[in-house]
Amino acid sequence: MGDNGNMDLDYLKQATRSDHEATESTVSLMDPALKLSDYVEVLQRMYGAVRAWDDWSAVHVPVALASLLKGRHRSPLIESDLVALNAEIPATRNGDSASLAAYLDGDEGQRAAAFLGAMYVIEGSTLGGQYIARHVEQVLHLAPGQGDAYFRGYGDQTGSMWRDFKAVLAEVPEIHTALVVGSAKKMFTFFASHMTDIVEK
Repeated sequence: MGDNGNMDLDYLKQATRSDHEATESTVSLMDPALKLSDYVEVLQRMYGAVRAWDDWSAVHVPVALASLLKGRHRSPLIESDLVALNAEIPATRNGDSASLAAYLDGDEGQRAAAFLGAMYVIEGSTLGGQYIARHVEQVLHLAPGQGDAYFRGYGDQTGSMWRDFKAVLAEVPEIHTALVVGSAKKMFTFFASHMTDIVEK
């Protein structure tokens, strides 16, 4: 149980660890022999998931979370990376909005909890992205932010924005823990499905 009957963030991390690891296993960006073509393909696959989330969340964000979501849409960063690398920006997949719509069943509190569970996956990726950014800059000889802007997250604000998000997540009533965990698991699966699909060229 979290403090005052609220969400236990350590439990959330443990409960989704295997989902996180399974999703990470679809990406091999930390390979010392990483090739530019492989890196571009990963960006293209990620773009589908991140763009789908950005578009859907902008329309369906619970009112109470609108200010938290503001400034956190990151698909434009992948677009800028692909442009910098002279690569194609892929078309988004049909049916993604319908898939994400399953997150928002229930009353306002339940909807907010489920939304935060999905957002946990997206926001959490900004932390590991810092390590990836430094690696790809070294291996692929990229200038900081030129081709790896997505992995640089929110730049110098990455840490503070993650803390702000966690503070809101920590206020979710414990009774909604299963909703948050289930939503995070679904988002990891959603993300992994994009990473394992063949990119249309």
